[in-house]
Amino acid sequence: MFRPEYLALALCTAALPLPATAGAWKHPVDGGFAATSFTLRRSDQGLVSEFGFYRDFGVSPHFDLGIDLTHQGSQRVGLPGRHSGQQSGHVLVFARLPLRQGASKTQIAAELALGSNHTNLLWHPMYRVSLSAGRSKATQHGNLWGNLDLIYEQRGDAPHPLWKVNGSFGLDSNRRVSPLLQIETSFGRDTDLSYSLTPSLRIKLAGFSFAGKQRFENSELTIGLEYRRANTQSLGLKIALWQRF
Repeated sequence: MFRPEYLALALCTAALPLPATAGAWKHPVDGGFAATSFTLRRSDQGLVSEFGFYRDFGVSPHFDLGIDLTHQGSQRVGLPGRHSGQQSGHVLVFARLPLRQGASKTQIAAELALGSNHTNLLWHPMYRVSLSAGRSKATQHGNLWGNLDLIYEQRGDAPHPLWKVNGSFGLDSNRRVSPLLQIETSFGRDTDLSYSLTPSLRIKLAGFSFAGKQRFENSELTIGLEYRRANTQSLGLKIALWQRF
């Protein structure tokens, strides 16, 4: 179920990665990013809200540490009014290990995440293993980049693991607005293929101030439309606030 404090937190905490989420890119020591997102969409199950928070940082030249938190809730609309539907989410702590790095190379990194997932606040152990590959190329319009993630995920309340292939593609330039495309897929044994497509605009917040002080020099706001196909189809609005540290 949607809670107003989630939206308030999304607007008050910040987040911007090295291309989209860090993925294959290793952070410098003491550097990193946080990403806070909020999605609201209507589906056959009712009004669905999703909150996500992602934070990582470079601990040493050899690995990064981070946290990945999500919560999803639905509100079913009917007579005489609305009532709460299913809730789900997870909390994971992860380590990223760089396998291949370099300015002119394809970046490769592995990630191991451990934590818990819940359905209606019934918690179960969960783990996730990821392999990421990313590359960027300078063009006359800016820095074109892409990142692919291959993910093996096992939730404690699921009989079989899930495989996921996710991609993020974007363009970094000197313009205030730039494009971003995010693709997520999920499949597994006895599980139908599900996917989502989210084209977005990234808006640089540098130059904006709050209470007379500039607070957004390394921040971006992303606004996108998410189309999701998972048993049923849904369309939602996704807003995220990013910041590099």
